[in-house]
Amino acid sequence: MAHVSVLMPVRNAAPWLGEALDSIAFQTEKDWQLVAIDDGSSDDSREILERQAKADRRILVVETDAGARGLVAALNRGLEEVRAPLLARMDADDVAEPQRLAKQADALERAPGLFAVGCRVQAFPAEAVRDGMRRYLEWQNSLLEPHELVRDRFIETPVLHPSLMMRTELMRERLGGWCDHAWPEDWDLVLRAFEAGLAVGKLADVLLRWRIHDGQASRTGGRYSEESFLAARAHYLARALRATVARDRDVWMLGAGPVGKRLGKALARQGVVPAGFADIDPKKIGGRIRDGDSVWPVISYGELAAVHPRPFGVAAVARPGARSRIRSMLATWGWVEGTDFLVAA
Repeated sequence: MAHVSVLMPVRNAAPWLGEALDSIAFQTEKDWQLVAIDDGSSDDSREILERQAKADRRILVVETDAGARGLVAALNRGLEEVRAPLLARMDADDVAEPQRLAKQADALERAPGLFAVGCRVQAFPAEAVRDGMRRYLEWQNSLLEPHELVRDRFIETPVLHPSLMMRTELMRERLGGWCDHAWPEDWDLVLRAFEAGLAVGKLADVLLRWRIHDGQASRTGGRYSEESFLAARAHYLARALRATVARDRDVWMLGAGPVGKRLGKALARQGVVPAGFADIDPKKIGGRIRDGDSVWPVISYGELAAVHPRPFGVAAVARPGARSRIRSMLATWGWVEGTDFLVAA
């Protein structure tokens, strides 16, 4: 049995597949199994995979049933073939640094309380990395400790999916593999792991080079739209609020801008109806936010601080600087993150 299984779904990845496979072949960790799942490729991907498998018996090529089934089906098909106690994700267009598998496996062996460990990521080629992606990676690469990842889980995916190495048994038995919802399967996996009480860490090393191109799923798939991200955020945030907020505490949205309004309305549709919104903008304070028959007041943060019993806040603002200011302000009130408020986006 191999030490690490690498799970690589493949669909029409011929231009990059050879480089991805080579990056696994030249790992310093030699005891690996690569499970490559051909999800209905119509280019030369299958031929490349079979040629590599003939040259290296550690590579197993399987396929999804009835042609192209999608990423979730491909991942779960591959999970059936995983034989190692550790499972590393890898995309067919990315490049793993030579010590990736060894360093992540060592981290999991040293921290038996972790379900999974990711790593810092470098996006390439540089000319394809736009400002929004650059800001996202700077934020994500700044989160290393398990408490930082779980703290920021409702902002966006705090760890890049193809950078993860997980414990196979927990992935199968506690999480049941990947789920196919109308939102990103990678964020869904991380949110379900945190909901199940599983811890995820991240190495400070850059061990994965994440290729940016127009054909990647995160740019073309409908499940990666802004509306899909909002649906995932509202679904799991509502579940967290129902599980942690006492019945006698009202939920207030912190931020009455576009981000806060969208999330507040989405939470209401999930059955967690905010009592109102708080904001710093004098133009918004004293106003009303409407959604169908629902009408919510907008008050100042000073008024919110005087509400009794202490409400539970959901800080929903887009910019990292604004999130930091809200966190600092609430800390001066004696509010504790996770106990008195959560931060989303």
